Amino acid sequence: MRGLVLSLFSGAGMFDSGFRDEGFCVVSAGDVLFGQDVRDFHPPAGVFDGVIGGDPCQSHSALANLVRAKGLKPSFPDMTPEFKRVVEEGQAAWFLRENVPQAPDLKPDGYDVRSFLLDNSTLDSGDGWGHEQMRRRRFWFGTRDVPCPELRAFIEFALFVLPDAEPATSCDGRFGHRVNDGTGDTGDTVEGEFRSRQVAADGDHGTPMQGCQRKAKRQSVAADSRAVPVRHGGSGKVKVTADGAPGKDYSPPRRSLEDMLDLQGYPRDFFGKHSPFTMQAKRKLVGNAVSRPMSRAIARAVVKALESELT
Repeated sequence: MRGLVLSLFSGAGMFDSGFRDEGFCVVSAGDVLFGQDVRDFHPPAGVFDGVIGGDPCQSHSALANLVRAKGLKPSFPDMTPEFKRVVEEGQAAWFLRENVPQAPDLKPDGYDVRSFLLDNSTLDSGDGWGHEQMRRRRFWFGTRDVPCPELRAFIEFALFVLPDAEPATSCDGRFGHRVNDGTGDTGDTVEGEFRSRQVAADGDHGTPMQGCQRKAKRQSVAADSRAVPVRHGGSGKVKVTADGAPGKDYSPPRRSLEDMLDLQGYPRDFFGKHSPFTMQAKRKLVGNAVSRPMSRAIARAVVKALESELT
């Protein structure tokens, strides 16, 4: 079941792309990037089959809580009520919202809603293994006037998940060390080739994968790709030596825009040479976007879930 879908907080349309890939016709309600405010948008009732989008996550972040603790107001308002309002006014058969794990729940009137967490690294990359990037997001799926199906039951998960171990052994026996600051969404990895060994079905470690081309999981792209969490009593920098052992201050390398796009599953020339965005804006758009593998997996699951309800 595919149809006309309304996209909220569209940005560069990255979340939309997965739904277009699966045959949906996606139109945007506009975005503040182009001078359009969702608070001025009122959809006609009964026109759209579904509503998708990811409202700005900045007001739900840990940094926003620190700002509030200082008695200040975050620069980004909570747009959860606006998402709820548009869904209720549009009266679409279903909606799908994406945000950070700690975002507040969404329960539009007249909708049965299920919420779940999804990590990009657990999704099937087409060869039975998960994707390289670790990116954890929460989704809210709701259906109007009917019981909401469990969307996770229709998602294609990987049979094998890439290891998240450090150090990781390469094919020639050398070791690469991954910096893991424990934050999940901020932080980077020390650049280098990480190798894994295929785990056999019987639980043995098996043999190195053919060509030893599989990398270990890497932490997700941050909006500016160089954010380093501040630690109490320290400089805020991850402390390692060149060989990965604890030691001197080390600032993770800044990823290029092309590398950010690659980790997110988009073409390295996604913006093209005529893009009106500055480099800073491009990096922010990519860092805040839903990865393409995740968008496609969710879109396919929506199709299957809705079709199952009609049969």
